[in-house]
Amino acid sequence: MRTETQRSTSSRVVPHHRFLPIPRSDEPANARRDLRKFLPIWGHLALLLAVLKVYHVEGRALFLLTSIALAALPVHYLLAFRWKKPFFLGVSVVGLFAVFGVVPGLVISALALMFIGICRLPIAWSARAGIVASLAVGLGFARVTTGSSSDLADITWPILGSMLMFRMILYLYEIKHVSKPEPLIDTLGYFFLLPNYAFKLFPVVDYRTLQRSHYAGEIHETQSTGLRMIFNGVVQLLAYRLVYQELLISPEEVHSPATLLAFLVCNYLLYLRVSGQFHIACGMLHLFGYQLPTTHHHYLLATGFTDYWRRINIYWKDFMIRVVFNPVAFQLKRKPRWVTLSVATTAVFVATWFLHGYQMFWLNGTWGFSVPDALFWGILGMLVLVNVQLDAREKPRKPTTGSTARSVVLRVGQTVATFTTIAVLWSLWDSPSLTAWFGLFRRAFAG
Repeated sequence: MRTETQRSTSSRVVPHHRFLPIPRSDEPANARRDLRKFLPIWGHLALLLAVLKVYHVEGRALFLLTSIALAALPVHYLLAFRWKKPFFLGVSVVGLFAVFGVVPGLVISALALMFIGICRLPIAWSARAGIVASLAVGLGFARVTTGSSSDLADITWPILGSMLMFRMILYLYEIKHVSKPEPLIDTLGYFFLLPNYAFKLFPVVDYRTLQRSHYAGEIHETQSTGLRMIFNGVVQLLAYRLVYQELLISPEEVHSPATLLAFLVCNYLLYLRVSGQFHIACGMLHLFGYQLPTTHHHYLLATGFTDYWRRINIYWKDFMIRVVFNPVAFQLKRKPRWVTLSVATTAVFVATWFLHGYQMFWLNGTWGFSVPDALFWGILGMLVLVNVQLDAREKPRKPTTGSTARSVVLRVGQTVATFTTIAVLWSLWDSPSLTAWFGLFRRAFAG
C-alpha cells in the first residue's frame, strides 16, 4: 500500500523542459534546442522546397541548394555549438561541388583559398593588399582573354567574382583594424556561403556583421524570420515572372502616354528579381543561425530619394558608408558640415557607379560603363545629395500622435513622386543609348 508521500510524488506533473536536451555550459542560451519548435520550421522549409520545384523558381541551382539545406538543417540543429560553423562550412562546400561539378568546384576553391591565404600572410597589411590587388588585375586580364571560351571559364569567373569582388574589400578593411588574426573558420565561412552558388548577384554581406549575428538571437525566432524572408523572396520572384512574361512590353511597343506608363512601371518592377534573390539568400543564412538584417525595406514606398537610398539594397548602402562615406567624412571633419556631406555623398555615388561597372565585368565579361549608366548614377546622386542637405538643415520635428488627412495626402504624393522619378531614371539606366531613351518619349507623345 502506497504512502501519501508516494502518491504525491507519482501524481506530480513533470515539467516538459525535463525532456529537452540540456545545453552544454559552453553553449549560448540562444542555441537551446526544442524539437517541438524546430520540426514545424523544418516542415515549412520542405513546403517552400516543393513550391520551388513546382514553379521552377530560379532553376536547378536554387532547388538543389535548398534541398541540401533541408537535409543538413536537422544535423546542424542537433550538433554541439562548437561544431555548427565547421559543419555549415562543409555543407557550403558540398553545395559548391553539387551545383558546378568537381573540376569547376576545385578551380573556384583553389583561387578563393589563394586570395584568403594572401590576406592571412604574416606581413604588413599594405603588402597583403598590394598582392591581392595585383593578383586581381592579373585575373582580370585572364578574364578578358578567356571570356566564355569554355564551360569551365563560363562557370568560374562569375561565381569567383560573386564570392570575392566585394567581400574581399570588406575583409581587407576589417583585418586592417584588428590586432590579432581572425579565426580561420570565420574567414572561410565568410567567403564560402551556401546560397551564393544559386545567384550571381549576391548581397554584400559585411564580415563583422556576419560574425556578430551568429546565434545573436533565439535560434527558433531567427529561423522563423529566415522562413518569412524565403517566402517573401519566392513571392517576389513569382511576381517578377508575372511582370516579365505577361505585363512587360518592349520599348518599340510604346506609342502613347498609357503604354509609356505601363512600360516605365513594369520595367522598374523587374528589380523584384534582385530583391527576391537577396531575400532568399539571407533567409537561408538565418536558418543556420545568422541573424542578419533585412536586405530591402519596402523600397517601392519610399517618400524621398534619401529614404529610397536607405531602403533599397541596404547591404550596399552600409558597404558604401563603411568603406567610402565614413573615411571621406573623417578626413573632412574640420570642414563645414555641408562641405563634408557634399564631398562624402559625391564620393559614394562615384564609387557606386565605378563598382557596378566592375561588378558587370566579373559577372558578364564586359564593363558596365555607358552614358546612360553615368547619367543614372549622377542624377540619382544629385537628388540624394539635395535631400541630405535639406535633411541636415531641418530642425527636429515634435512627435505627433496619429495622422491627419493632410499628412496622409502629403505622404502619398511624396511616394508617387519618388516612384515616378525612379521609374523614369530606371528606364534611362536600362536604355542602350540616350538616342534610344529620347526616342521612347518622342514616340509616346508624338500625337
